[in-house]
Amino acid sequence: MQTNHKAQIILVNHQETAAVGDAVRQFFGNIQPDGLSFKLPSDETFTIRCSSSVELPPDLIRRLMRGELSDAERVLLPEKFELNIELKNAGGKRVWRENSVPEDLRRNIRRLIHIALSEQTGYKFPWGTLSGVRPTQVASELLEKKRRLWDPETNKTPIYSSEDKAAAFEELEVYWKVSQPKTRLALETAEAERKLLDTIDLAAGDYIVYVGLPFCPTRCDYCSFITEAATSQENLLDDYVTAVIVESEGVFQRIKRPPRAVYFGGGTPTSLDEKLFDRYISSVLAAIPQGTDIEYTMEAGRPDTITETKLESIREAGFNKICINPQSMIDTTLAAVGRCHSVADTVTAIELARQAGFDDINMDLIAGLPGDRKDGFLYSLNRVLELEPESITLHTLSVKRGAFLDEEGKAGDPYLPQAWLIRQVEEAQQQLRAAAYKPYYLYKQKTARSGLENTAFSRNQGSLYNVAMMSDEVPVIGLGSGATSKVISGGTAERLYNPKDLKTYIERVESIIEKKRSFFQNQPFA
Repeated sequence: MQTNHKAQIILVNHQETAAVGDAVRQFFGNIQPDGLSFKLPSDETFTIRCSSSVELPPDLIRRLMRGELSDAERVLLPEKFELNIELKNAGGKRVWRENSVPEDLRRNIRRLIHIALSEQTGYKFPWGTLSGVRPTQVASELLEKKRRLWDPETNKTPIYSSEDKAAAFEELEVYWKVSQPKTRLALETAEAERKLLDTIDLAAGDYIVYVGLPFCPTRCDYCSFITEAATSQENLLDDYVTAVIVESEGVFQRIKRPPRAVYFGGGTPTSLDEKLFDRYISSVLAAIPQGTDIEYTMEAGRPDTITETKLESIREAGFNKICINPQSMIDTTLAAVGRCHSVADTVTAIELARQAGFDDINMDLIAGLPGDRKDGFLYSLNRVLELEPESITLHTLSVKRGAFLDEEGKAGDPYLPQAWLIRQVEEAQQQLRAAAYKPYYLYKQKTARSGLENTAFSRNQGSLYNVAMMSDEVPVIGLGSGATSKVISGGTAERLYNPKDLKTYIERVESIIEKKRSFFQNQPFA
């Protein structure tokens, strides 16, 4: 595709470049704003003007969304204003208009820009105008808006009638331009997510915990996480584990309420050698308040890191969920993306986990891996189904900047909708439903191929941690390098980030503890 800068999008009376960028990048890749306009790599000549009828001071909408506006600033906002999208090309001019309340401005900008670009380019994405990370949030809002019935006992857990669901389905399909398969998926998953979230009591002080270890045996070609190869960082492993233990002891010194869920992720925690791994998980868990019915999940991830001894440590520590993630069940595909394990390793790891007593196993697969053979993703799913895990998570390849595949250009265009990939993902979801798995958790990544999603299916209730973490409704205590902590204030999530640099994290762990104590001091659990 040529870069001639004949096509552009110009912002008028507002500076919502992030919202416009979200919609634009789905069609044209990683396009950055040039002031208040976007120059687009396109063979066609067209101009889009995105304007509001009221001039908005810089940063006003962002601060409105965060609940930071003063009373004096609020009077600057009208109850509603007109949003206009005007597209001019050789064929003439088209205009889309919509009245918007200030709180919906960003969402409406994304929607109208998407409609204009879809008509201009001819690209149609399965999720239509829903370019955000959590399409189920829109689906949940629609279900609530259409709902007629309430739970007579708790007045909390939603009861949605067939009429409610039909009305929400129609609005997603017609107004938001979502395909029928994705509309069904969004409504199914939104309902399941809400049921899990309604088991959390925020007023009583419920929260979840994430413990991160940014090491893997090797780095996969599609990965852009801040991870290090454990073999090349052996001199830091012991110091890192010690720092996480110190942080956990310092943070939880003043917290007595047990969490609802604890998740050990990464990277791959099982990258550590057996002795250090046992010290890591046992010491961190010893610092976290204990209770009944806590969900403990271990991201074992790479099958080649799993041993009988590590599985024994995981079980003895109290973990009741474990993730073993092959990503593909084809050896040539694994080798092509830098996964240093075999299909046989995956099968062995599952067998060992069953022998160790694990009865809640999740397995991940990735659709769209470069070098995968025709229908290889569906073949991999059938192989995984033979192993009968309790949960299966279907990811779509997402190659972010900095990944080896991005540098080598092997992953292809990030934005072109590919019919074969869309078909494979939808067929896989249908196969899971037929095998009695139900979707309970869903999110999108901006660089996912064909604008597709990541969805977790389960034969039980699924992972409370996954849903709570993605929801931005539940406080999170994050431990380890690069971990994020969250508190919820006025319906908005406020975040505190640990340093990503390993040495910085290790050296500053005491100051990190003090910042975190201050960050959580007004929370019900603190």
